[in-house]
Amino acid sequence: MKGLDHKPDIILVPCAASGRAGCEIVARAVEMVARDAPEVGVVAAEQCPRGGRQFVVAVDGSSACRGSEALEACGCRASAIVSAPAALSRAGLVRPGVDVRGNIDRLAAALAEAIRESVRGVLEEVKERRRYQQEMAPVVGRFHSLWGKMQALGAPNGEAAEEKRRAVDLLGKRARNLFVRFDEVSPPGIWAEAHDLFQDALLCMAYACEGWVAGDAARWEQNLEKARVQVRPLLARLGS
Repeated sequence: MKGLDHKPDIILVPCAASGRAGCEIVARAVEMVARDAPEVGVVAAEQCPRGGRQFVVAVDGSSACRGSEALEACGCRASAIVSAPAALSRAGLVRPGVDVRGNIDRLAAALAEAIRESVRGVLEEVKERRRYQQEMAPVVGRFHSLWGKMQALGAPNGEAAEEKRRAVDLLGKRARNLFVRFDEVSPPGIWAEAHDLFQDALLCMAYACEGWVAGDAARWEQNLEKARVQVRPLLARLGS
């Protein structure tokens, strides 16, 4: 199995070639899928980059030979898992007395369709995440601008000039405006919690600014630290 010469949207990871009929069926099925879908690539589990952002669909040939298990052993997580025995059983193609070796092409074609169905579902997730990332890019950019200015302030001492207090008050208002902007962006379901945490962090930033303007160091520091913790999950997912 060769490495990828491009970065596909989805990587298929079949079970290893063990000589079992199930493994041969899987190998042929993933080849069929990848041949007709340029957005799909096929690699062995050990070739999947750890911590990569690719979407991976693992294909298990049998309970004794599983692409998902090999992938997990390499420190990678599958976005979806297709079980060849389960898919073929649902299609009524694997029954006692059926000659598996004599029907590999037919079984591979049926399994390929099951893989395509799984790939379609994962592709929808890919598109949804990309849509969200594009919509969030300017929002996150505004956050970083606000956050950088707040980080540069330092703890308040209650002796700041009126002009400085007005500037910090404006930062707080901008954080609240960004909080409202978050309601205009719908996150993928899997990222909804991180999205809500980030939105709450913007209120914490506004409260921190209010504390700074009032010379309340405790309120400033507590809310700033809470915001720092709450923005991390979403920034990690967005790679920001």
